[in-house]
Amino acid sequence: MAHFTFARRTFVVRFWPALACVIVIAVCLSAARWQTARANYKQGLLDAYNEAQKQPALDLSDWGAETPSEFTRASVSGEWRSDALIYGDNQVRDGQAGYAVFMPLCKGVSRCVLVDRGWVLAGRVRTLLPDVQSPSGVQKVTGLVVRAQPRFVELSDDAVAGRVWQNVTVARARQATGLTLAPFILAQTGGPEDGLRRDDVKPEFGVEKHVVYVVQWYAFALVTAVSGVFAAMRKTGERT
Repeated sequence: MAHFTFARRTFVVRFWPALACVIVIAVCLSAARWQTARANYKQGLLDAYNEAQKQPALDLSDWGAETPSEFTRASVSGEWRSDALIYGDNQVRDGQAGYAVFMPLCKGVSRCVLVDRGWVLAGRVRTLLPDVQSPSGVQKVTGLVVRAQPRFVELSDDAVAGRVWQNVTVARARQATGLTLAPFILAQTGGPEDGLRRDDVKPEFGVEKHVVYVVQWYAFALVTAVSGVFAAMRKTGERT
């Protein structure tokens, strides 16, 4: 045991509480450093993403078997196949229920890209689906490449009912329409006024989450140090 004198009083530092305190502080500081590294890494990804969005859109009208990187800014040209319109169910915006609108944009008879055109408000009667305006002729659509198979969990096998689908994937659309579809979905980010709402499509890098963790771990280390000092000391009496 080590003796410690402060404010005219003598204390004895107990070994095991002090050791436990040091170990906990070391763990907290190590975790804080790791979270700092993760925050810096995610910030680098975010900076690269923002820089990539400033580049000209990649023309994917003549797409191939290779899937572009997710969130690549791209454009495709073709004609809308309104007969293959799909409504993605249970999409809520600002507390209002609606549908995500998916439609193939085709170059030629059947070579198409499945486009997430945006969001439309649902009607008061569920059996009456909202109308979607589809300009005729060749259209050029700009957007971001997203997964052909988005992440989702289905509680029922009854995921497709007519034009209303619980979850939309390229494989399901290919099977339902018989069209040759690109191995990705293009989330439209601009275009003419057509009554559809288009929100920003942006990956969640989680930089803020790691920053919060860093602050928490340093706070844990500080609290452990302060409380550990008192827990590891035993007052033996007034100094003479």
